[in-house]
Amino acid sequence: MRSIVFIVVAGQMALTIGRLLAGDQPPGADELTTLKRDYADVLALHGTSKQEILAIAKILRAKPEVAIDQTAASGEYCFNSGHGTMVHFATQPELTQEDVVYEFDASGLIAAGLDPSRLQQLPERGQMTPGVWYFLPKGQQDPHHAHALANPTIAIAVNVK
Repeated sequence: MRSIVFIVVAGQMALTIGRLLAGDQPPGADELTTLKRDYADVLALHGTSKQEILAIAKILRAKPEVAIDQTAASGEYCFNSGHGTMVHFATQPELTQEDVVYEFDASGLIAAGLDPSRLQQLPERGQMTPGVWYFLPKGQQDPHHAHALANPTIAIAVNVK
């Protein structure tokens, strides 16, 4: 009986080694390769940056609808955290100075005395100067969403690079 078990195990090992030498991947290797490729940027993180991205992932897992795909409209992903507060992340930050764009409903600020005429009008996507606050009146098309927003909005871009 021991001889039969040994022969079966040895045969299985020989088949597996033969497949690997022939270039065949064991089951699951394609999935692991895909995971490593898709998550390489996350896997490369350490310390606070790793913990930060995991904290964001937990928020998105708890409420995935806050993630809005705006890639067709602007090449960005939008994190709509609610109450008119959004943050946009460029999918290709190397091609823009608008790596991160923050947008806020300006209604409360206007009610508190903000004079929107003192702010520049929100320009077309890719035309923002990082660190400059912009204003978008209610009902005007937002270049980061490709549709009009329901409230007046202020926005600022950040070039992280």
